[in-house]
Amino acid sequence: IIDTGRSHQRRITVIEGMRSTEIIRQIRDNPHFDGDITIKVPEGSILPETYFFTHGTSRNAFLQRMQEKREISLLEVWIDRAEGLPFDSPEEALILASVIELETARSADRREVAGVFVNRLKKGMRLQSDPTVLYGVAGADGRVIRKSDLKRETRWNTYVISGLPATPICNPSLESIEAALNPANTKNLYFVSDGEGGLRFARTLDAHNRNVRLYRKSQRAAGGN
Repeated sequence: IIDTGRSHQRRITVIEGMRSTEIIRQIRDNPHFDGDITIKVPEGSILPETYFFTHGTSRNAFLQRMQEKREISLLEVWIDRAEGLPFDSPEEALILASVIELETARSADRREVAGVFVNRLKKGMRLQSDPTVLYGVAGADGRVIRKSDLKRETRWNTYVISGLPATPICNPSLESIEAALNPANTKNLYFVSDGEGGLRFARTLDAHNRNVRLYRKSQRAAGGN
């Protein structure tokens, strides 16, 4: 969250993909707000964007305004969703959007990632999304995923569970919500990093494994520079 502003009006920008605990902490520690935070702020309940406020604004009231913005935006996009999606509620779409958000920072890839996940859900394949692995694991924030983590049984680890995680794993952008509800029309079932900020997509496991080898080769080359 970035906090700037002049004497009368201030602003807070919620970064895409932030967790609710991070947002709560920043608002709690900001001296320009008033009062304690006593309301619940579930993961995914805040829409990332810039919000304006004045000195002395109630922390609870400000958070409620942010939550109302997300609720309205989600329902507006839900109305225009694609047909045949493998989930039945806006809340499930929000969960998928949160996974998409943490899988790619590139706008151009979000609908394609959504298409992969939708295809996997329709086929009964596990999502096997790395960002879901460490969510809910105490003390695991920011560390590298270990092979043993892939087998850790949590309500969010999509290497272990079928379907969607139990809850959102971050606060996704409107763009990721739109991608979840209007995914790319694709036959791809896999993707992996290309080592340069983008993703390589594949329809088959063999093609995906080739892409994985290319990624590992690029990582070795980068390490040798």
